[in-house]
Amino acid sequence: MMRTKKLPQILSIFVLIIISILIASNIFLLATLKKKTVPVVTKVSNALTPAQIAEHAKPAPTSLPTPIPSPKPLTFADLNSLYGPCVNLPVLFYHHIQNMDVAKAAGQQNLTVATDIFIQQMQYLKDHGYITLSTNSLTDFFDKSTPVPSGGVILTFDDGYEDFYVNAVPILRQLGFKAVMSLPTGLVGNPGYMTWDELSQAATTGVEIVNHTWSHANLSTNDTGLVQREVVTADGQLTQRGYNSNKAFVYPYGGYNDYAISFLQGKGYTMAFTTVSGSTLCKKLRYTLPRIRIGNASLSAYGF
Repeated sequence: MMRTKKLPQILSIFVLIIISILIASNIFLLATLKKKTVPVVTKVSNALTPAQIAEHAKPAPTSLPTPIPSPKPLTFADLNSLYGPCVNLPVLFYHHIQNMDVAKAAGQQNLTVATDIFIQQMQYLKDHGYITLSTNSLTDFFDKSTPVPSGGVILTFDDGYEDFYVNAVPILRQLGFKAVMSLPTGLVGNPGYMTWDELSQAATTGVEIVNHTWSHANLSTNDTGLVQREVVTADGQLTQRGYNSNKAFVYPYGGYNDYAISFLQGKGYTMAFTTVSGSTLCKKLRYTLPRIRIGNASLSAYGF
């Protein structure tokens, strides 16, 4: 009987001990969590100035982008090493030569060099000893290593406008200058364009007539049939009249692609000119040759 009476007391004591242990564990756990989650606030004295606060602040470092250096322009020596042989031969290009009032009335002022300024430009070349060349001088340099005359320039006139015949040809004839007319043959005889008879007369004064497609089409197209028709049709019309024996080409709008280049190569063309500015002409870049577009300014402004 004594053992039976003491058993409930023992169990009660045991339960109280367990409860005390659990309570103590919870208190310890809460204390630990408070230490981890409660942020430590550092009081800043009201006496600190903004400059002092900034001095002690430690901003997080920011990552800066790595600068990409601009590509270094290729020198003549670089171009000659990569794509040579090369020659420094300025190829000037013009469109309309006419009085500016006429140009403005026709909306052509952006493509026009005024006649009086053109006269000054040509006289400048004459006075400074420049020699005008035809495209075969460049072919001979590329293929035969024939030196290009010092002071050589090539004068090119795009599109076959009639004002070239009226205003430019007499000046060129008077100075004994050669020139290159890049001709879209399908536009010959249209209003504002030269006739075949005028082209024939210009050719007798030293104007070389070269392929500029049939309809002034942009050859950067993916339409390979169009490229073929434009080049071949113009080529046939020029050959029939005894022009472009040197097989030079000028891209309308300066547009070309790999197919246009390969097609010109296959048709025996020796060179092709773009509208990209520059005066270094290289053999390995003979189908993407640069030219210098001339405006209404003295040629000294272009480095001549």
